Amino acid sequence: MDGRIAAIALVVAATLFGCAGTAWRHARAEDSISAYYAFLQEYPDSRFSDQARARLELSRLKKHPTRAGIEAFRAKYSTPELAAELDPFVEELLFRHARAVGTPESYRKFLDQYPAGSLSDRAAGNLAYLENDGFAGDVSALARFAKEHPASDYAAEAARSVSAMQIRTATSFGSVGVVVDVSSSVPGAERLRRAFRDRAAAAYAAAGMQTQSLSDEESASGAKVPALLTIRHDERESSAELEKGRMTEPAIVARTEVKLERRDPPKAIWTDSFEYRVPLTARRDNDSILFGSGSASSYWNEPEGEFFIPIARWNTEVSARRARAFSKPAIAVDVAGTRAVVLFGDGDFQVFDLGDPENPAAVAEYRRDRDLSKFEGVRAEGSSVAIFGSDGIEVVQLDGEDVHKEWALGRDRVGSIVDAEWIDGGWLVASNRGLLQLGRSGEEVRSLISRPIAGMALAPGDRVLFTDGISLFVSPLPMLMAGRVDAELRLGRGFNPQRVRARGETAVVLGARDAVWLDLRSSTPRVLARLNGKDTGRILDASMIGDQLFLLGPRGLQVADSRGERIVDSVDVVARSRVRAEGRHLVMIGEKSLQVVDATPFVAAPPASGER
Repeated sequence: MDGRIAAIALVVAATLFGCAGTAWRHARAEDSISAYYAFLQEYPDSRFSDQARARLELSRLKKHPTRAGIEAFRAKYSTPELAAELDPFVEELLFRHARAVGTPESYRKFLDQYPAGSLSDRAAGNLAYLENDGFAGDVSALARFAKEHPASDYAAEAARSVSAMQIRTATSFGSVGVVVDVSSSVPGAERLRRAFRDRAAAAYAAAGMQTQSLSDEESASGAKVPALLTIRHDERESSAELEKGRMTEPAIVARTEVKLERRDPPKAIWTDSFEYRVPLTARRDNDSILFGSGSASSYWNEPEGEFFIPIARWNTEVSARRARAFSKPAIAVDVAGTRAVVLFGDGDFQVFDLGDPENPAAVAEYRRDRDLSKFEGVRAEGSSVAIFGSDGIEVVQLDGEDVHKEWALGRDRVGSIVDAEWIDGGWLVASNRGLLQLGRSGEEVRSLISRPIAGMALAPGDRVLFTDGISLFVSPLPMLMAGRVDAELRLGRGFNPQRVRARGETAVVLGARDAVWLDLRSSTPRVLARLNGKDTGRILDASMIGDQLFLLGPRGLQVADSRGERIVDSVDVVARSRVRAEGRHLVMIGEKSLQVVDATPFVAAPPASGER
């Protein structure tokens, strides 16, 4: 009897073994999470179960690889076959990590592990680029780099910079034809034509360029002007309509369209439109509404008036990269190396690799727990990112694609913060409670200056620049810690200094309407130029690359001359709120966009003849 039971058990076991073997072959052939999971549900204790569990984990890891997951898998399963299957995913993951960190050291570490991997050429090119500071606008070096490292993430942009320099040389012009087309139905049309022509002539004369008045676009060919500015204007009645959720009254609406283009070959450099409306009762039988009461401040007069004449002396549009759109408002940006950190209104931020600024690649993201906290600024330093604003400061740690909060201090500890800088191993913040020094982990808050601070920046030599809304102060940190400042430049309540931007040996201080450009090479800042809002329009932000000053605002990106006395070029950009400079690029955000401008054509010497 016992023998018969044992025999039956052997038959059953053999049958089950056969079924499990067949099921295992099917699961291996499908090689998916669902297949391995189904096998383990049916045969949890078969001799294939351990392999199924390992491959189930491997399949999940392939789908969502993380460094921590890979390290745990390798520690648990040392089978060479499994390691070989995982290796390509590890290489890609570590490359993404190196790219997210964006430093020479991160790529060296990757190449130490994968000296001859499928991504080694790409990594080697990225390393060469970063080790040479992006070649800092050396056009010949950029041309060689693009040729020698075609696999690099930076190769395409290097080639674009070289091309942009060649386009600048080929399309430069010093005179502009002006066509003004005012509808004959506009009251006082001839007066308005003269006003537009006069403003165009004055704007280009201030930039050191000549204008030639033309009757129409057809005459531009005969006049052989290299560039053409066309101004079209009309005024019409508009009935009541819904606009931005509000019902507007019937009105007279004036619309002006402006286009600046290169003639040969035809290429639009700048296009813009301006609209001005007044109630029907403000109609003027003999004059345009642009000459009526109130039009001077809201349409014509700078910096509050909307209308302006765009200035450019070559096809500057080639320097602007395609804007990346966001689904929610972007309010601040900072750049560290080739990474841009974009802060959104809800406190979330994204990190972008700008190796190819035509296609910014998101490499990390931080999502805050939803609360009522407000943050308006961001600063990146190494692997740390500080977000700050009305409700204090929060410091986030980046580890490649992994992002986590380290510590935070609320408004009750630090007040409302307008700027933050990393200095001497800790964060220095400017707030309505003064200039505060925070410990590395936020556990200590030390007050250095007790008066409210409106803006702050760092200059070479770890000198701190800050303003209280009246003066600009400059001092090394040790002196501040001793309760003293090194120098003061009084700018006055009328100027109302607010935002401070420093880079290299110069700084820009933005006031309520105007701005000043400062030389920082001596202990006391020296004014290089005062930028009048009447000439520049509203300045929302500014930055410098080399000795070149760039201004950002409703007029797009404007380029000042070497003395900062006049606007000599501009770029028609979508993002017009904030700007940061790094290497040879300017990184900007608008309401819901990120955009990069290659500053190489504005700051670099032309390439040697024949360079490509």
